[in-house]
Amino acid sequence: MKDDKYFLSQAIKTGNKKAKPYNFGAVIVKDGEIIAADYGHVQETYNPTLHAEMAAIIKACKKLKSHNIDGAVLYASHEPCMMCMSCASWAHIDKVAYCTPASEQEDFMYEFKDFSIQDFAKKLPRTMKVERIQL
Repeated sequence: MKDDKYFLSQAIKTGNKKAKPYNFGAVIVKDGEIIAADYGHVQETYNPTLHAEMAAIIKACKKLKSHNIDGAVLYASHEPCMMCMSCASWAHIDKVAYCTPASEQEDFMYEFKDFSIQDFAKKLPRTMKVERIQL
């Protein structure tokens, strides 16, 4: 049976299609199946919004022909930034799971000081679970 660790490993595998330090990957899972996977496209598109999570959410929404993907889970190789978390919230994603925390991303410290994605999720009007899973 496919579990969180399996899907998170798929996000990492997707991210590793790009060289470090840009090897960010994400997959969207709904009803136990991967419906979208992508890596970050920031550098080649010169688009600071095209993170792996955003790219995967866009693909999932297009596939389902809806901007709401209720019941979906976002698996990310690295801790999502606030922009990606906001997009996940807008898309009605139920859970975000990630492997590498932002504090371990030496060259990519992009989070707000004294405010985490767990804090962000607690402020949402709907429930969104956030979990770090170590592999």
